[in-house]
Amino acid sequence: MTVDPRYIPTFKDWADYSYPDLERYGAIATVIDDSDWQNWGAGLLSLNGIASAGVPNPYQFDDWKEWAMRLNQIIDQGT
Repeated sequence: MTVDPRYIPTFKDWADYSYPDLERYGAIATVIDDSDWQNWGAGLLSLNGIASAGVPNPYQFDDWKEWAMRLNQIIDQGT
């Protein structure tokens, strides 16, 4: 079950809560700076199982919460 970003104040907090759902796809970097969310999200594109599922490109989003919602939809479909 994914973590709804609408109720999480920062990207770092959301990523911390989401690690258990995402780690099954491979090693995931720790978020240090909230403003680096697009680079962090782009790192997910290199993970085999999740990349082939159609992870949305974070650089096509201005808001991390919108991107995280789309990512959650992909993950939820695969479970």
